[in-house]
Amino acid sequence: MLSSIAELQEEFQDLETPEERIQYLIELGQSIPDLPTEFCTEQYRVVGCQSMVWFVPNWNGSSFDFQGSSDAPMVRGLVAVLLAAYSGKTPREIIDYPIEQVFETLHLRSFLSPLRSNGLNSMIKRIREYAGEKLTGDHIRFDRTPRAKRADFGPVLEKLDSIRADFPILQEQHTSGVPVAYLDNAASSQRPLSVIETISRLYRTHYSNVHRSGHEWGSRTTELVEASREAVRSYIQAESTDEVIFTHGSTASINLIAHSWGRANIREGDEILLSEMEHHSNIVPWQQLCAERGCRIRWIPIREDFTLDLQSLGQLLNERTKLVACTAVSNVLGTINPIQEIVSLVHRTQARVLVDAAQAVPHGPIDVQKWDADFVVFSGHKMLASTGVGICYGKRILLESMHGWQGGGNMIKSVTWDGFTEAGLPHRFEAGTPPIAEIVSMKPAIDYLENIGGQRLMEYERVLVAHASAGLARIKGVRTFSPSIERKSGILSFVVDGLHGEEVARFLDARGIAVRTGHHCAMPLHSKLGIPVSCRASFYFYNTLQEVDRFVAAVADASKTLSH
Repeated sequence: MLSSIAELQEEFQDLETPEERIQYLIELGQSIPDLPTEFCTEQYRVVGCQSMVWFVPNWNGSSFDFQGSSDAPMVRGLVAVLLAAYSGKTPREIIDYPIEQVFETLHLRSFLSPLRSNGLNSMIKRIREYAGEKLTGDHIRFDRTPRAKRADFGPVLEKLDSIRADFPILQEQHTSGVPVAYLDNAASSQRPLSVIETISRLYRTHYSNVHRSGHEWGSRTTELVEASREAVRSYIQAESTDEVIFTHGSTASINLIAHSWGRANIREGDEILLSEMEHHSNIVPWQQLCAERGCRIRWIPIREDFTLDLQSLGQLLNERTKLVACTAVSNVLGTINPIQEIVSLVHRTQARVLVDAAQAVPHGPIDVQKWDADFVVFSGHKMLASTGVGICYGKRILLESMHGWQGGGNMIKSVTWDGFTEAGLPHRFEAGTPPIAEIVSMKPAIDYLENIGGQRLMEYERVLVAHASAGLARIKGVRTFSPSIERKSGILSFVVDGLHGEEVARFLDARGIAVRTGHHCAMPLHSKLGIPVSCRASFYFYNTLQEVDRFVAAVADASKTLSH
């Protein structure tokens, strides 16, 4: 076996075609010693590989030397590459090692089949697990939990391969032939098979309009819509399904509140407080209302550590404050705001609170009664469900005092030549034919999230984002905008000095790394940060540390390549 990765890279530079590289891998695999039969057991086998693969960790007190083998000649060559990469390294060095950068130099991913590439990911994962088990104390472990608690991750960590198999799109490749690392989850998540099949089954077997058809298909479809309403009620701990209103998304939900509650309760001279980290959907409707009514918006500032300044919030609140609208989790900073504390502070002034939970609900259940929030909004497409469906939760006492802001079918109890009578809750706010299939998708999406468990999900995402943050911190000229790890979700926004975000995103995309670039519908916040745009990587429970490594390596390459 070659003694170092540097020698390996030198040899690969002379190979021009995929066929030559495959043949060289086979020859490389033949050069490593045979693994003694006593090590070819389930204890050392790498799960997730199509072929039989074994890795044996030999710990000398400070670093690892690995032995490995496979029953497939080409895979044995991949084993040889990993032995050269990881042997002689400390656990911390193994966790942090930019293996995808090595693969790019070798053009390794470009000629591997999806199955081989997935098997390679499984090998890397196993080696990192060995390293993670040796890390203790204040070090960031592979799983960031004491070993006794590792099982708490349940399916998120221990069954990651099977979880990824539930998402067919994650097996797709970029047009360049490399696997796609989808790191744009804050914009929209992917969908598991259970959601896809539920929508397909609805359209294939009994699709009909709801709440108005006198036949079996209409009844079956209505039952599914109302089952989703109950699933949402349970997920957010609302008191009644009457408080769960289906809309077309978070934006539609906020507009509903602004038009129906806002027009009835906010007058000239009143004040609305918004945080500086709000999404445009929680800014523009209130600006429109202020332009119409002559009220005023005041801004709750963020601090230098990218958290909300609650002391300033207390100072801004006064008798003119009618509403405080605040995000639960910033879609740019990843900051998790203390909603319960904010609501308690605001309610002392009799003002109402609207919480934008679009970035919160994908990462675990919430308790609207514990929050005591007056309104809570979120969207389905960020939490495994379909696009085109959103939720507007409101306290019953408030919803009953509000009038529907759209007129038409379904929102009425009766209509005469002279006028109409509104329907009861929640239908008075659901005018017209609803997004039926989209609503039906909510229940299997929530079932999937609940099966994983919110706390395990969030902790695993923090493993990913902590690893990414540490990697970007080592790249000269890269700046991140993020609070401390215990105060954030799996969102990481960054800039590369001297480069436009679009350049960086295109560079990453060519390597199969999907991130978002732009102002992320938060132009005022970007102005506050002193940047026009940023790139954003957002991680979810189906992402892997290997994808994080590829992301960090690609950003490092972008910084080096595009800056010259």
